[in-house]
Amino acid sequence: MKAVIIAAGFGSRLWQTSYQIPKTLLPFGQGTILSTIISQLIAAGITELIIVVGFNREHIISYLEENPVEVPVRFVENLEWERGNALSVYKVKDFVGSEPFLLSMSDHLVSLEALKRVVENQERTNLLLVDPFIKENFDLDDATKVLQEDGQIVQIGKEIADYNALDCGIFRLESDFFGAVETAVAKGSESISGAICELVLERRIRTIVLDKPNQWLDIDTPEAYKHALAQGMPVS
Repeated sequence: MKAVIIAAGFGSRLWQTSYQIPKTLLPFGQGTILSTIISQLIAAGITELIIVVGFNREHIISYLEENPVEVPVRFVENLEWERGNALSVYKVKDFVGSEPFLLSMSDHLVSLEALKRVVENQERTNLLLVDPFIKENFDLDDATKVLQEDGQIVQIGKEIADYNALDCGIFRLESDFFGAVETAVAKGSESISGAICELVLERRIRTIVLDKPNQWLDIDTPEAYKHALAQGMPVS
């Protein structure tokens, strides 16, 4: 299975505007956030990587040229990286084909056990890894909330009032996701959540639910980065 990592954005909540290195290249463990994500994906069974780059893309490209990994890596450029993140995913449409692919954010660390559950799932529908252990989350205000019923996503968004899980930033997507992006953009939404809302209307997005807490981290702020360094890798 192919995995897409979107790493095109600036990371404005973490960096001052003068900082020039993409946040996915921050030190973590024995390498960086990016190298940790890649290692976890490969261990989970991913056989090819597509990395969407944009802001200061040369840093990420050079890093992986200097630190090669054991699966093929393709870089896809998003020149519109200041717009919504769904546009970064849309850039890979011609490279993933008709088979399902895994989508990962470039600042989310997820346990190997959880990743394997997503990669190995055989359902032919769109899937999102979600966390029901809401009180365990470090930065609830920033988390994307999910309301699910019997494994089906009913509602998703950062501001929804009624929710029972959190979006972990790991998806297994089918090719109909790209049509959902087109529909969402036509309605004025360029976010991944906006595209997922379109799949919700078609009942084409289900959940994979974590069975224990602390299996993922979202590194979106200086405080979250400090927390991640202190905690280390999410539990397996």
